[in-house]
Amino acid sequence: MKNWENRLSGLLLIAAGVILLAILVCNLWIFPPGEGLEPVLLESSMAESSEYPEMPEPPGPVNLNTATLEELDALPGIGETLAQRILDYREANGGFQTLEEFMEVDGIGQSTFEELKGKITLE
Repeated sequence: MKNWENRLSGLLLIAAGVILLAILVCNLWIFPPGEGLEPVLLESSMAESSEYPEMPEPPGPVNLNTATLEELDALPGIGETLAQRILDYREANGGFQTLEEFMEVDGIGQSTFEELKGKITLE
């Protein structure tokens, strides 16, 4: 009888080990460890944190024909790359003749134009 109990307890230990190993392997497969990953904050106050400073908006409408890269970059939805495209377009075409011509810049669509229409000018 003792021999049977020893075998049963050994089998139970092996089964528990296999189950724990399976859980570990599945978790590593689903959630692989990563180097340098930081947790994502889901708080609504994330923008208020000094860790993620917001770009200040320009004080008034930005003149598309005279604005610097920094002034264009400060417009909402315009990053450094798109600001450079605006400058390149302006240089290649001798400036903007109408506000609607702004949409001819690669990356500026109707929705971006509508969002920025009150924040840009040609004067």
